Amino acid sequence: MKYLKKHLILLFLFLFIIPMAFGEIIITLPEKDLYNLGEKVVPSVSIKEEQDYYGGRFSLHIFCDNYDELYYITPLSPEANFRRQLTVPELTLSKSMTTKCSLKSNFKAIDGENVDTAWSKEFFVTDELDITINVGLEAKPGEDVILLGIARKHSGELLSEGEAEITFKDTKSEVEVSSFGKFEHTIHLDANVEAGDAPIRIIVTDKYGNYGDQLLDLRVLPISTRIENSFENSILMPGDTLKARVSLYDHNGKVINGSRVNVRIFDPDENLIAEKDIQNLNYFEFKTEKTQMPGNYFLLSAFEDVKEQSTFEIETVRKIIMNQDGSFVHIENTGNVGYKDEVTIILESDDKKYLINKKIDLKPEEKIMIDLSKEVPQGTYDIILPAETVEEDITDSTNGSSQDVVEQTNVVENVEIDDNRNVIKKTADGMSAITGAVAGAAGYVASRPTLAAVILVLIILGTVARYSKGFIINKIKGKKESDTSHIFEDFKYKENEDNKPGN
Repeated sequence: MKYLKKHLILLFLFLFIIPMAFGEIIITLPEKDLYNLGEKVVPSVSIKEEQDYYGGRFSLHIFCDNYDELYYITPLSPEANFRRQLTVPELTLSKSMTTKCSLKSNFKAIDGENVDTAWSKEFFVTDELDITINVGLEAKPGEDVILLGIARKHSGELLSEGEAEITFKDTKSEVEVSSFGKFEHTIHLDANVEAGDAPIRIIVTDKYGNYGDQLLDLRVLPISTRIENSFENSILMPGDTLKARVSLYDHNGKVINGSRVNVRIFDPDENLIAEKDIQNLNYFEFKTEKTQMPGNYFLLSAFEDVKEQSTFEIETVRKIIMNQDGSFVHIENTGNVGYKDEVTIILESDDKKYLINKKIDLKPEEKIMIDLSKEVPQGTYDIILPAETVEEDITDSTNGSSQDVVEQTNVVENVEIDDNRNVIKKTADGMSAITGAVAGAAGYVASRPTLAAVILVLIILGTVARYSKGFIINKIKGKKESDTSHIFEDFKYKENEDNKPGN
């Protein structure tokens, strides 16, 4: 049994080797692996056998995954050891062949004996077309859009002929595909078309059943028509933050998303003081300074040719603050306009009261300092500042649930002040004391240097007039001009003992 099986195997191998050893069929296909429907496969077939055959038959089949067909058969009488080139007709690929395919050749003798068989390489058949469209399709309402496309076979070859169906906004248009695979179509946009992405569907077919489609978006650009500036508060105090929401609308009154709007701020003198590009529907914020000039400001929002100007107001703040540090009082203009006025600082010591009146002229943020030691005599004083010039401290509590308001007093007690006054002020205060003037009056005079100087001059003139009285009387009585002994007759002279005669 084993011996018989061994011989059968050897016989099978011998029979299998015979066609390869003694005959040969060669099927050559073009250097192409992918075909579309309607294309033609043109095989090159040759045959050579070891012996003469008369009245044989040569056939060629196409085998696909779901299809096979005998498409060529011819009588053939090959001569021994002579390669013969066969003229095989081209094979047109049809819809039923759309898969993986190959060709099979077969040569049989006249008695039906299978002499030789060969297969071609595999190739693929498809009905798909590739469509390429010009990218970046966009236009504004009322404009025309030119759609340019190219249709290719799946192998990359241009489609020679066909038809394109283009659908936009439920409207279908048919366009011919040229011999170079190109097609062109113009789409007109209505003036009121909605902004955004509008779909376009393109279907290309040919007479063989090849098919390709593509869905793309035409971007309809909005036409900006209006900008709206909405203020949270259009009347601001210096130091407040302006918040304005900027909204850009299109031709249909809808908000334009994704756009950036340029926003600028101009002061009352129309000088540009702030500028920023913001996303549409966002807030533009502008932090004002404590000394921001009062008046009407302008907010200008612009996108392309659309502009909107709005106004907001910064109110006038006329304010100074005063702080005491030892014998010095610091005054600062914390308002946003110039401060030109007279301020009064009161100093009290025992039963005396001094009024320090100063005319000040300060620009915003400008400061001056008053040295009280140059205004009043040395001593310990209670300093009373104008109440409206002392600020309040508002401190948040730790838990944030309430606020503690602590009002600073405008009275500073027991301040030691040296006497650095000039001679005029000291003399004015001294004379006031000699004549019995009240301390308050002396303080009042001391606080006004000009008045003190006038009083001092009057006192000096009065003194001179008093001691010149005798001289004037004697002059009237006709005494000699050189006799001046009566001028000092009110004074008694005590003679020095060392100057007596005889010493």
